[in-house]
Amino acid sequence: MTAAGEVTRQPGITGESRVRLHRLTARPDKDGWVIGRIETGDFVAVPDAAHRVIALLGEGKSIDETAGTLQAETGTRFDVTGFVAAFDELGFVEAVDDERRPAGDLVRPSWPWLRPRHVRWLLHPALPYAVGAAAVAAVVIMVLQPALAPSYRALVWNRYPGLVLAVNVAIGWTIVLLHESAHLATARAAGVPGRMTLSTRLQFLTAQTDVSGVWSAPRRIRFTVYLAGMAVQVCCAGICLLVLAVTGAHGLTRELLSDVVTLSVLSLPLQFLVFMRTDVYFVLQDLSGCADLYADGSRYLRYLGRRARGAARQEPDPSRSYPRAQRWAVRAYSVALLLGTAACLAVQFAVSLPALVTLAVRAVSETGTTIAGAADGSVTLAILFVWQFLWVSRWWRRHRHQVRSFARHPLRPSQGR
Repeated sequence: MTAAGEVTRQPGITGESRVRLHRLTARPDKDGWVIGRIETGDFVAVPDAAHRVIALLGEGKSIDETAGTLQAETGTRFDVTGFVAAFDELGFVEAVDDERRPAGDLVRPSWPWLRPRHVRWLLHPALPYAVGAAAVAAVVIMVLQPALAPSYRALVWNRYPGLVLAVNVAIGWTIVLLHESAHLATARAAGVPGRMTLSTRLQFLTAQTDVSGVWSAPRRIRFTVYLAGMAVQVCCAGICLLVLAVTGAHGLTRELLSDVVTLSVLSLPLQFLVFMRTDVYFVLQDLSGCADLYADGSRYLRYLGRRARGAARQEPDPSRSYPRAQRWAVRAYSVALLLGTAACLAVQFAVSLPALVTLAVRAVSETGTTIAGAADGSVTLAILFVWQFLWVSRWWRRHRHQVRSFARHPLRPSQGR
């Protein structure tokens, strides 16, 4: 919100207009406020004066009356009309006079039957200590009984690769479902709708939960939501290790429990690949104070690329508009984004793709042997096909507009993410 000597009039919005806003949430944030709609997940950082404007408009004052009151209080004339127009574009305005505005893209919640009262206990301050106790117990068990520690051997528990792959995929995606359900449930406890979907991150097919509305919550709640999925994985591993240590399970039961422990633990480091906007990424973004660290880092990398080609000599550094701490956070993240993406794609082409081809060739060779081998090979091929089909369909759904735009204008720089 900027001070102005002359207010710029916007179509449909005049100084005499009375504005009704949607139900907005607000929380203090450093030198201003974070304002937004939980129903759409859209939030914006505004100064104290903008927060005061919202209050005055809520009292039924017109735009000119609001500007006059604010000038009397601060001695500065503010562009309230421009502020309302910006909020209108964000979907925060419900009506101007008698003209209703579009409701915006509302988040369609997953599991709408789940109410905040059902899961309020997930936000209890004692719960992180319980998770910490589970982590400590797991470490103690692995120290006392090293044979129970996660190992890649636990993932290859049968001589039939198709059977192993099918069971590991089932266990792995069950863990993923529990992980995302934890995000959803803790967000719902805070009154945030939340929606689970399938998406892609580079070469990975991933599940994700939109909990954008949690920006309205205090930091402790936000961090609880961000880290809830990893906490569930720690608890899964701890419980299975405890069962193995106490019961001395053997045979297939031991193999499957060890499989759960290994998949739960080995997938935790993936959350530290912050260049793919993982759970830890959102923690770092929150700590940095940046509203969208990924977009800011990507924008800075594109600027550096244009400057390297000599096309951005007169273009200002986009990170310069941020305070010093946020500016260095954006620049540091841009390095992680570039190097991490390059390393991830290198591993894909040097390791993952050759392994995938080898597995497919072996599955094809098995189909012409015994009945069991044919069934095992067919299962392997079916899983690989479905996995790749899901990845391609999700990737296309996410990037099709960019691909079509590039096909029409191959020399025009893309503005998408």
